[in-house]
Amino acid sequence: MTSRVTAVVLSWNGTEQTLACLRSLSAATYPALSAVVVDNDSTDDVAAAVAEAFPDVRVIRLEENRGFSGGVNAGLEAALADGADHVLLLNNDATVEPGFLEPLVAAASEPGVVAVSSQILPSV
Repeated sequence: MTSRVTAVVLSWNGTEQTLACLRSLSAATYPALSAVVVDNDSTDDVAAAVAEAFPDVRVIRLEENRGFSGGVNAGLEAALADGADHVLLLNNDATVEPGFLEPLVAAASEPGVVAVSSQILPSV
């Protein structure tokens, strides 16, 4: 059985970055990946832009900026309530390679493993 993974993307006033992040996630080859964007009280209407460009992506609009941990916690709660087996935390300025998730899920599925991380490379 394929594990369900939900990517939680935290966004604050970064519409273009958030859309680029979601474009890269949509090109991922992992078959059971969904995304949740947490809008941390942005003023640039990232929620509307995401809803228009990615109608299958859930958007959580926070009425106050809760900082990184508060925003991520809102996304984690939603992902786990929706039945995610694993949660991927991404800043909105991150982009991913198509096959990035398969080795992460494999590593996370090993007995005793509670967290994994990928290599983070600078943008070129």
